[in-house]
Amino acid sequence: MHKPLLESLVCPHCLGPLEFCPVADAADDEVAGAGELRCADGWAFPVTNGIAGFVPETTLGSQTVRSFGQKWARHRYYREHTRGFYTSWYLQRYGFGNEAGLQRFLADKRAILDAGTGAARDASNFAKWSTADIFAVDTSREALEVAARDLGGPRLGFVHADIHQLPFADGFFDFINCDQVIHHTPAPRLAFESLVRKLQTGGIICCYVYRKKAAIREFTDDFVRRQVCGLTIDDALAACEPITKLGRALAAMKATIEVPEDIPALGIKKGRFDLQRFFHWNLFKCFWNEEFDFFTNNIVNVDWYHPENCHRFEPDEFRGWFDGWEIQAWDVQDAGISCRARKR
Repeated sequence: MHKPLLESLVCPHCLGPLEFCPVADAADDEVAGAGELRCADGWAFPVTNGIAGFVPETTLGSQTVRSFGQKWARHRYYREHTRGFYTSWYLQRYGFGNEAGLQRFLADKRAILDAGTGAARDASNFAKWSTADIFAVDTSREALEVAARDLGGPRLGFVHADIHQLPFADGFFDFINCDQVIHHTPAPRLAFESLVRKLQTGGIICCYVYRKKAAIREFTDDFVRRQVCGLTIDDALAACEPITKLGRALAAMKATIEVPEDIPALGIKKGRFDLQRFFHWNLFKCFWNEEFDFFTNNIVNVDWYHPENCHRFEPDEFRGWFDGWEIQAWDVQDAGISCRARKR
């Protein structure tokens, strides 16, 4: 991490300034190698390979944190392999329309937080389409190590930190992105409140949560999760392969099913559906996308079943988080709910 970015970090406990104490000389404008960040109250935080570490041991021991660490270590090409699909989906959900729309939005941004950056796909897009300082934060050091090797530059810094204890001053950011992340925390509403303390008045947040699904799928997903979440990532990948193969087989049929009327007791809507999509949304998650290879499709399913923390919400429940905010974009899909809002 370049020194100007490092100097923006504060102690997550006392919010006081941090002094960097290198174990070896670093270049004038960049922190290379290892060192330690120390505050006046005696807290100390390691810096390894230019990545400052603030995640407490209790968080590192979480099954969900370990799950994503294993995932990112296992799937190192995920960012580029899925960039086009997920970037287009991101631009649509948050009301930006296209890359130019997001670039216009980012034009006046000074400091951006990508909370739960994972493979840093969004963070790298923000770096490409803005002049802001961007902090890519995740509880998975494996993800940050991979992203930091592939990406860089004086405006993009990687920080190993927990959303609940971020090493930034309150009100530091004018834009926070937390896409497909906060539902994996133990208490998402509390995590949201911790996160938005770091957003200045008038700042914008983009946040996405999973939506509650039809009754059979809710039951089946949790039933499978209880069997898969205790496995290693490799064993979870093996356990999910039959599910992914079924998704592929259903998609290959190119068949449709007609539901003649709503089934309110099960949350199933009437209409004509692609058979694979009907299974996926109403019975159990069996993701399949022809644009992805088998491994990527399978790891998307593992991404759903393996983490222990996986909360889902009704739209009205999530909208209640933004009481008093100015909602600028609101998108409800079968998969989840996206909100872009300005803090008043």
